[in-house]
Amino acid sequence: MSESVTRKRQLGLLAQLSAAWNALRTPTPGQLEQIPWPAEGPAGHRHQDAVAVLTAARCVVQRGWVQNTWYVLQTPAGRRRNLQSVFPGRVDRTNVVEACLVGAVIHAAWQQSPRPERAYPALDALWHTLLGGDIADVDPVGPLCSPPVRLARVRDLTNWNDRRYRSQDEVLDLLERTIIRIADADRRTELHR
Repeated sequence: MSESVTRKRQLGLLAQLSAAWNALRTPTPGQLEQIPWPAEGPAGHRHQDAVAVLTAARCVVQRGWVQNTWYVLQTPAGRRRNLQSVFPGRVDRTNVVEACLVGAVIHAAWQQSPRPERAYPALDALWHTLLGGDIADVDPVGPLCSPPVRLARVRDLTNWNDRRYRSQDEVLDLLERTIIRIADADRRTELHR
């Protein structure tokens, strides 16, 4: 990416942050009611995003699950092809007929938003459920993590999905357990308010 493009993005982000800060710094009484304050705080939004994506991913896996590839695409003529890529470029997502665990999460997130970060809370929550178990009083989604950490988590989830003895039912069970963990954590938080 060229330096000028990067600089323009930085300036655009700074302008947006400045405008948001100025709006919050001296709001009028009418503006205060219009600010979309999160009722549950930042963790609540990550939890809601994760549950929405995981629920849709469960439907994708139920429709068709695959191993050793991310997606199976079917052309209108009925021809199928595998797509193996951590960062798939141009995927006609309307033609996805099967997906692995991570592919299903990414596909489900795409169905809700074109922004790739929509999948991040769901991927984090799956990883925590898979490797952390059902430990109570721990945030099931966890804090934001760096791109290298998330990529390592994606690798762990992909390796788990691709084990020869893995079954579709086990993948569905992991999705279900993760959704339940998030719902239980939200209930505990609500009780302690």
